Amino acid sequence: MKLKKDQLVPVFLKTAVIVVLLGRGYQYLFFSAPFMSLYYYAAFLKPYIEHITGMLWHDFLSLPEIDHYTDALIYCVGCLFLATIPFIILLKKKNYTWFQLPILAAGIGLIFLAVLLTVTKNYKVGQFIEYSIQFTSPFLLLSFISYQWIQQNLLFILKLLIALTFLGHGLYAIGYYPVPGYFVDMVIRIFKCSESVARFFLFIAGVLDIVIAVGLFLPNKTIVKHCLIWAVIWGFSTAIARVLGNFYSDFILHSLHQTVYEMLYRLPHGLFPLLALFLLNTKSKRKAVEVFPAFSNA
Repeated sequence: MKLKKDQLVPVFLKTAVIVVLLGRGYQYLFFSAPFMSLYYYAAFLKPYIEHITGMLWHDFLSLPEIDHYTDALIYCVGCLFLATIPFIILLKKKNYTWFQLPILAAGIGLIFLAVLLTVTKNYKVGQFIEYSIQFTSPFLLLSFISYQWIQQNLLFILKLLIALTFLGHGLYAIGYYPVPGYFVDMVIRIFKCSESVARFFLFIAGVLDIVIAVGLFLPNKTIVKHCLIWAVIWGFSTAIARVLGNFYSDFILHSLHQTVYEMLYRLPHGLFPLLALFLLNTKSKRKAVEVFPAFSNA
């Protein structure tokens, strides 16, 4: 059965939120999250902790109980992410009041994670905006259901989030920030190339990321369309690359366990441009009908 626009958009948004939470939830339960880094940047707590406990800050952080409580917190947040998925699937206007609560909590958890990851990267803005699509997806889903303004301006909002995400990724790829070693290693493993070729490939990809971020807001609809097409291809490719670049045929299950979750929470980097492309085409067709109404009845 063919879905109409008002049915298809929520499906896109729900799918994006689900894969983000599924990936992050899996990460939290089976791997970890940088929660411990928060303690080392929470210098404002140091005098209070030392006064109350009589321990040095470093000794306090070395307590095994701190690790246990932190691991328990990470596990609970991971369970929250996964437990939120049924609420997203069943979310409708009639149950919105109560179903929005776990989704909002999960969204706050994603923002908190983005902040922590930014802190661990010495407060680089590019690191934070690279997660724009991921941590805004729950709020965009809820806002789309509740506010007509969001529905009317969804295309612009999507373009803004896509631009921020691709810009953040591009700043690392071109070397504005130090190019992550795993970027280079991943390209080398996928294309079987040298390090110099991998770095050149990343530089070109980074330039294209920035071009897309700018091109999405140009008045020429053709340029915007081609930018979105490339964003769809590149968004899905960078997600799938996490699996391809770290896949070992001798350890299939282990390889998938280590990488599939990374692919999942990056899939919206392709889903959002795909939704924006759909909205752009729908908008163009609607304008064509308005200009040539006789053809709409043909």
